[in-house]
Amino acid sequence: MSDFDIASYVSHIEANRSVKDALMQSLKTRRPPYRISVTDLLNLKQAYFRRKYPEIVPPLEKQQLMWAGTGFHKTFGSAVSSEEYLEQFVEAEGIVGKIDIYEKIPVEVKTTSTPVDTRDLLKYRPTYIEQLGMYCAMVNAHEGEIIIYQRQGEESSSTSPLLVYHVTFPDLEAIREEMRRRRDLLVQALISSDPSNLPVCPWLHKQCDYSQVCDCATTSVPASYEIAELAEEIYVDSTTCEQLLSKMAGAQPSQLFGINDIVFPRKAYFERLKLSEGVREEKEEYLRSMDERGFLDALRDSLRYGAPGEAQRIPVKHAPLADLVQIWQNLPTILRDPKFSSLVERERLPRAFPHYFLRLGFDCALTENTKGRLLLYYVRVPKEDAKLMVYDVNFRNLNAVKAEALRRLELLEKATSPLQLPKCPSWMCSYCDYRVECGEA
Repeated sequence: MSDFDIASYVSHIEANRSVKDALMQSLKTRRPPYRISVTDLLNLKQAYFRRKYPEIVPPLEKQQLMWAGTGFHKTFGSAVSSEEYLEQFVEAEGIVGKIDIYEKIPVEVKTTSTPVDTRDLLKYRPTYIEQLGMYCAMVNAHEGEIIIYQRQGEESSSTSPLLVYHVTFPDLEAIREEMRRRRDLLVQALISSDPSNLPVCPWLHKQCDYSQVCDCATTSVPASYEIAELAEEIYVDSTTCEQLLSKMAGAQPSQLFGINDIVFPRKAYFERLKLSEGVREEKEEYLRSMDERGFLDALRDSLRYGAPGEAQRIPVKHAPLADLVQIWQNLPTILRDPKFSSLVERERLPRAFPHYFLRLGFDCALTENTKGRLLLYYVRVPKEDAKLMVYDVNFRNLNAVKAEALRRLELLEKATSPLQLPKCPSWMCSYCDYRVECGEA
């Protein structure tokens, strides 16, 4: 099967510093919330300084972990529930919140990099219980669940990366009373510009973002977890955990092909074959893939939810292909996260990342744009200013690029052997689950 050299169709690559700077600014700037939230009530001291010093933001390395959790919430929720129950906004007593999953009872989804001691959630993760308790009080539910995904690391000894806790709260009015007390404390502190009556932050001496401006070292109000202590029963719910894993494993992707399928046709071939044989991806691997792709959501949100009319998703259809092309500032735009620890020189990009350029070229050809935009976010590059690079890429001979996309689609539709399909990039072979069957091992 002859290779298609996308690099020969790239006519010009230009680094766009203006767009890069604007995106970096949107990532670093956080608007302080104007309403008191459940999250604020978990840590009054940080909520106070977050409003008083909105210019203080976590370093991007730290934000990456937070973004990963956000991405996991969205993907996991979609796998085990349905849209009408996800991220439910609630409001009571002048306090707002967003429940991760709320069908019959509130469900909170958490991600952590440190192992969770299953014997005593109240001792080791009291804020998890506090947050769930407040949501239960806001919707008048006496029970809820906490789902914890433990990122697998050297310290982890858990046999399953997923834990589910069932928690009951018999006295909801007592929780509401404590919520009102905390709300009033925070409001008064903001009005008087005096945080001294707020409890000490649990992040004292733990690399808190506000350590240079906070008064935790001299505050006289100790941290406490009255709401968590109001929980009556906390137990590990293994049955619900297994049900969730089964739901997740049973999720079926669309039978239509996407643009990425024609970028990596052999991989798409084996994944379709696996589905037809009823083989499922290992649950742990599926969970990990949700988590790893999550942190890019912050950048994607900057692309999708910028100025009105700046972003749109254009449908492309060529049976049996159906997909959406991301258009941003009138250009097809893709975002990728190379795992390199240093930047690749501009002239080497098409050779170093042919799959990125193949996807961008197909997006351009299928939407009839001669120029596209490639965003590279280097997760492992330590210098913040060098993490994000933005390139405007011009392609020549779009008709030939489109012809290659449609050729691959036809081959993929008719293929009875992976050898009938274009090869994936050579670097993928050592990591590919199908390298033996593909003959590239």
